[in-house]
Amino acid sequence: MNSFLKANKKFLGAAIFLATVFGVAAQSVLFGNTGAVKGPHIVILEPEYDFGVVLQSGGTVSKDFIVKNDGTESVVVSEVLTSCSCTTATIEPRTIQPQEQAVLRVTFDPNFHFEDSGRFFRTASIKSNSLGTAPEAKIFVEVNYDLGMDALKFK
Repeated sequence: MNSFLKANKKFLGAAIFLATVFGVAAQSVLFGNTGAVKGPHIVILEPEYDFGVVLQSGGTVSKDFIVKNDGTESVVVSEVLTSCSCTTATIEPRTIQPQEQAVLRVTFDPNFHFEDSGRFFRTASIKSNSLGTAPEAKIFVEVNYDLGMDALKFK
């Protein structure tokens, strides 16, 4: 055992004890006895998905994300915002009861407008009364412009 550890053995033991006590106390405040977050709170169980290469001629592609209310109160979704017009998103139901789930469907249109070549991402953010930051789903995609730029909806 090095001299620093010998000299500070009691201090380190006390620090570990206090960290454990504060950790348990914080968990109790946030989760109570049920393991659920007190108040309305949602999480996206798997928040990212990679579509890989998508053909422009293939039409829209969609991914369903599972959204869970891990809180003790109902979550009411006011809106779902996307990072670009080429991406749309819906959620059902819009009121998520405690310990229940909703489906967030994110749809990407590869023929909407030109994207820089290579892989990129788009996001869908859920605005609600959920505590904390708004959960965000992220899709990754790369478009193969097999129809050409003249076929795009917005040029």
